[in-house]
Amino acid sequence: MKSWAINDSYRPASRVKKLYLRSVVVRLILGGTIIFVSISAYCSYLAARKLALADIRKNAFLEVQTGVDQIETWLKVRKAEVETLANTSNVRSLNWSVAEPYLQTEVKRTNEFFFFQIVTPDGSFSNTKVGRSTKNIKDREFFQKAMAGQSNISDPFISRSTGIPLIAIATPIWSSPQTPHSPIGVFHGNVTVDHMTEIVNSLHYGKNSYAFALNSQGEAIVHPDTALMTTVEKPVPSLLRYPKWQAIAKKMVKKKQGIQLMEIDGTKKYVAYLPLKTANWSVALVIPRENIESRLQFLDLIAVIVGGLTITMITVLWRVQAFEQAQLKKSKEAADLANNAKSEFLANMSHELRTPLNGILGCAQILLRSADLREQEQYHVNIIEQCGSHLLTLINDILDLSKIEAKKLEICPEDVHFPSFIQGIAEICQIRATQKGITFIYETASDLPTGVHIDAKRLRQVLLNLLGNAIKFTDKGEVTFKIATIEQSPSAGQIKYRLRYTVEDTGIGMTEAELSKIFLPFEQVGQKKRQTEGTGLGLAITRQLVQMMGSDIQVMSQVGQGSTFSFELEMLATSEWLESAMTVSAGKIVGFAGSPKTILVVDDRWENRTVLTDILQPLGFQVVTAVNGQDALEKADAILPDLIITDLIMPEMDGFVLIQNLRQNPNFHNLKIIVSSASVFDSDQNRSLAVGGDDFLSKPIQIDELLRQLERHLSLVWIYQPSESEAVLDVVTPQKNPLPQLISPHPEVLQELITLAKRGNFNAIIKCAEQLETADSNFADFAQQLKQLARQFDEDAILKFLMEYQVEIA
Repeated sequence: MKSWAINDSYRPASRVKKLYLRSVVVRLILGGTIIFVSISAYCSYLAARKLALADIRKNAFLEVQTGVDQIETWLKVRKAEVETLANTSNVRSLNWSVAEPYLQTEVKRTNEFFFFQIVTPDGSFSNTKVGRSTKNIKDREFFQKAMAGQSNISDPFISRSTGIPLIAIATPIWSSPQTPHSPIGVFHGNVTVDHMTEIVNSLHYGKNSYAFALNSQGEAIVHPDTALMTTVEKPVPSLLRYPKWQAIAKKMVKKKQGIQLMEIDGTKKYVAYLPLKTANWSVALVIPRENIESRLQFLDLIAVIVGGLTITMITVLWRVQAFEQAQLKKSKEAADLANNAKSEFLANMSHELRTPLNGILGCAQILLRSADLREQEQYHVNIIEQCGSHLLTLINDILDLSKIEAKKLEICPEDVHFPSFIQGIAEICQIRATQKGITFIYETASDLPTGVHIDAKRLRQVLLNLLGNAIKFTDKGEVTFKIATIEQSPSAGQIKYRLRYTVEDTGIGMTEAELSKIFLPFEQVGQKKRQTEGTGLGLAITRQLVQMMGSDIQVMSQVGQGSTFSFELEMLATSEWLESAMTVSAGKIVGFAGSPKTILVVDDRWENRTVLTDILQPLGFQVVTAVNGQDALEKADAILPDLIITDLIMPEMDGFVLIQNLRQNPNFHNLKIIVSSASVFDSDQNRSLAVGGDDFLSKPIQIDELLRQLERHLSLVWIYQPSESEAVLDVVTPQKNPLPQLISPHPEVLQELITLAKRGNFNAIIKCAEQLETADSNFADFAQQLKQLARQFDEDAILKFLMEYQVEIA
């Protein structure tokens, strides 16, 4: 096994020709990637447009389904009422003098039927509108079907007793419900077409759309064009005889369903049609073509933007190529200067390329958040966003490398909570390893520092790159991540730690020749199919970042056995990580106004529970912790928290099941739930929100984002600690301005405020000051001064302020 300590023999400015060749490779990779991503985006756009159109058409069809379902439901209820009445003794008696009072009462009670009617086998009838009639309905189809033993709903017809259009819901009358043989008569309830007309007319899908309904003969039951509807005075033929309606009318009469584009009134329109099951009718919705296809304009816009960006990028690359060729004609000294200029130029150009790409990604993200965007459309806009993100990653890698070469990339250390920082990285890699089906092992020393002063962004970039490569080149076996303390030593009143980071894998390993090239930009080793998964910049950037931190990467590898990458870093321990993290632009947050809030933290890792507890408790939150979903359910029932912060992957019961159980409990329907996870997959984030989560907080936790989410979901008003100059000004100002200029309240109110100040009840003082300000505007200046002092938690300053006013009044 070979051990390599990679030295710094590679210098970008060593030779002009080598620099030129490398820049050519950059442009080939960038240009090829741009073309590939653009082609992929265009193909995705075509597929997205086709599927989105199908989805929109489906939604239009669902609008018709909604109307049909309403009519079906209404008819089923009416049919059940008719069948129930037909089985009553009053109706089975066929004695109209007995049945009429009962049926008149039922007409008023149901308030849905125009009248009820009893028909004898010879076709004579009596109904609740005209009483006994001398007319006969033996020829009516609904009567014949009912006498044959079939309950049925008729097409609309002109009533012989009332002369108005009605629909008959008919059923046979049996001598005994237990032993039906042949019907002894027919009972039917007649309804008007008004209710069905109201439902059909309510169906719309954008401007100028309209719905209509046909009966079994193709005649219009409901239609916005009254000239197409039959009346007693003016019978109208079936729509089957109208050329422009004939095609769709045939499908509706045959009880077909679907949606198709056809020409009506000289323009193309979509027609969605669907038959009823309980009656021999069909309902259709006519939609102008632009109502459906105009919803695809945002996809067309994105396609134009992506095409324009592709042309811009290719033009820029061509200009860079021309610029580099001109530089080759200069002398060695000029070439060296040109090399530096190239690095500056490439860094600036990468930024210029990234700026419009960020605009495209921003537009895609805005579209994804749009409430008007349907799920299928969101999926395909997400494809465009992912293609853009892939291109952005490549450009960012080039930008980082250029900044390092131009000596413009700086290490920016900050105070961080080290256990949760490392645990977040380990959880991300655990997810990737599990997805690939290999084992991920995380080993850490027990004496690691709690808080450290490091550049968390760059160290995270280094570790994720090394661990990502280990997982990428390991098909079976395991990847091990170790952190060990090598040395602890005092340094200027603090403790300096020297930590060794080690990444081991059982992957494919590398030869000696490959080891000598792995840290060179744009060099990729291993199988060709694996090389297509990256840009060849990751390890080059990783090594240079480690060197900027004052160390170097050691590599050991053997073909077929695996590889080991390690490096050591020195870092200062700090106990101020929480305080520095809590300081924001508005000042340091020291609490919040109002009543205390209880937060339940659910996580199986003690590091994550600890960091959240350490953040929240100093601000005045009451924090309760749980180690898994089952534990959280029991504690939530006991304490009824104001908010829950939960992990997703936990033993016994995971976060998804926990949220589902909470939302099924009426006590927790409105409980705010923040999901905190290291998962980088959109599917996990979307799933956690779909089952009932209110927000998602990525690990490692960014404190400012946590505070923003708490402020939003709990409607908090933060209390900030003022700077020293502000505190001095607040205390001195009342002395410089004569106190009698402020109008103070009555002595008994002052005495109550003094009592509250002595007790240290600052919230009550603020509340009392607000009441004074509301009650009388003359007290506004006094109340504002008092609230300012109360928010500083300065008991002595408040007492001094109040006592001087008490003396003044006395």
